[in-house]
Amino acid sequence: MTDPSVGRSDARRAVADAVPDERVAAVQRVDAGTNAVYRVETDADGYVVKYNTFSGRELLAAEIEVYRLLADTDLPVPQVVDAALDPADGPAFVVMTALPGSSPAGAAVTPVLAREMGAALRAFASVPSLGGYGRLRRDPDRTPPLVASEDSWRDYVDWYVEVLLSKPSDALADLADDVRAVIDETRHAVPAEPDPALVVHDYRPANVHVDADGRLVGVFDLERAAVGDLALAAVNTAYLLTRHRPEEAAQLRAALFEGFGDEVSGERRRCYRALAVAREIRGFDFWWGDAAVANEEAANVRRIAEGLTN
Repeated sequence: MTDPSVGRSDARRAVADAVPDERVAAVQRVDAGTNAVYRVETDADGYVVKYNTFSGRELLAAEIEVYRLLADTDLPVPQVVDAALDPADGPAFVVMTALPGSSPAGAAVTPVLAREMGAALRAFASVPSLGGYGRLRRDPDRTPPLVASEDSWRDYVDWYVEVLLSKPSDALADLADDVRAVIDETRHAVPAEPDPALVVHDYRPANVHVDADGRLVGVFDLERAAVGDLALAAVNTAYLLTRHRPEEAAQLRAALFEGFGDEVSGERRRCYRALAVAREIRGFDFWWGDAAVANEEAANVRRIAEGLTN
């Protein structure tokens, strides 16, 4: 998404200030996602600068602390080099180390990679308990400086449903009531106090990097992380891996959960899958704004929702 408030010169300056002993050699816009992101090469290393030109500043602040929290785990996340949450001019930003490799094309996601993605999910459960459940926000008075304010995971799910379905995209608004009904029917299966883990809602091929052999070497874009049931991230990832590949869905899903080490089934799986569809209903206009693909994508979501509600 293009944003006129920042440009290459801003990213160049951010990296030059963060690593003054290195010379900036190249700056390139990363045309993916909704926030303004730039890849900056120096004579010594590569960096990524992310601006909060779409998401709220508080989301970027929490994402930065999530990266710091995960720095000592087995999860290959970017390292935070510098950040400005309240700059004198322009939006907030973070400077991070660039991850190796690149994101795979959707069709390039093999069962091997799906298995690795499932295994990597387990690292999100290896962080210390933060107390509470729900959406994370930065709290500089705490150690680590993150807080989740809901008393239970079920409370967060109730809040999340309202966020997703209270303002549905026009193209899919007619699906909202049916999807909400599925969630209402199955929310009893959502645990109130699961073993706490970091739950990310957008763990998908576009937000991972693989090497030349297709092996997982990086994970990024962790904004809107919550503390709660890791099974939600697993079910949502299965949805994101398979929504455009129905013929291969069973194989990819099986590989993902094999790597994850646990199957999510029954009413809990159905509830979390309905939440994944609810994300599509809320975000459709942002994700599929191109008229050339919008009708096809809407039909795909309707196909999935029909299977969910029948």
